[in-house]
Amino acid sequence: MTLGLAGALLLTAAALWGVSSAPRLRPPEWLPMPTRVARGIYRTIRNSWRTQARLAARRRAAADVVLSLSAELATGLPPEAALERAAAGRDFMANSLGAVRIGGDVAAALRTDAQHAGLPLLSAVATVWQVSEGSGAGLSDATARLGAAALQQERMRRDLASQMAGPKATARVLALLPAVGLLLGSGLGGSPLTWLLGTPAGWVVLAVGGALEAVGLWWVRRLIRGVEKHL
Repeated sequence: MTLGLAGALLLTAAALWGVSSAPRLRPPEWLPMPTRVARGIYRTIRNSWRTQARLAARRRAAADVVLSLSAELATGLPPEAALERAAAGRDFMANSLGAVRIGGDVAAALRTDAQHAGLPLLSAVATVWQVSEGSGAGLSDATARLGAAALQQERMRRDLASQMAGPKATARVLALLPAVGLLLGSGLGGSPLTWLLGTPAGWVVLAVGGALEAVGLWWVRRLIRGVEKHL
C-alpha cells in the first residue's frame, strides 16, 4: 500500500506539472529491469500481507471451533456429533467433516486439514482425539485447554503487532519521503520530474529508486516476520 501511495503522489505531481506549458512526456518504449523487480517485490509484499491476514483469521476461527467442540462434549454429545456441530460451515475443516459423516478416520482427517490450512492447532486436536479413543481420556478438558492456549497465543500476536506498529509506520513514512521531495521540488519552481520522466537516465534512476524502496519495505517485513514466527 505504501508504494501505491507513493505512486499516486508521483502521478498527481506529474499531472499538476503537465498542466503547465511543459510538453507532455511519454515513458520510453523500453522498460528497465529495476522497474519489473520493484513491481515483483511490491506484489510479493502485498500478497504476503493478505496471506498473513487470512491466516490470522483462520487461526482465530480454529480456536473457536476447538472451544465449541469442548462445550459440545461437555453437554454429553458423542465426539463425532460434537465435532460436526462445532465445525459446521468451516471450510478449512472439510476433510474432518467428511470423515465424521462417512465414519472415517477423524484423527487423520484433522491432520490433513491442519496441513492444508496451516493450523498446528488441528494437529494437536488430532493427537488428543486419537489418545482419547485409545485410552478413554476426557476429550472435553483437553480441547478446552488447547482452545484457551490458542486464544492466548493470538492475544500475544496482537500485542506484538501493536508494538511493531511504530516501526512499520516509520518504514512507510520513509518510503514516502522521495515522493514528498519531488512535490516540494516542483512547488519551489524546480523541475525534478522533467528530468525523471523526460530522459532515459531519469527513468533508470526512478526505476532503481523504486526497486530500492521495495527492497527496504521487504526487509522490514522480513525482520518483523522473524520475530512473529517464534510465537
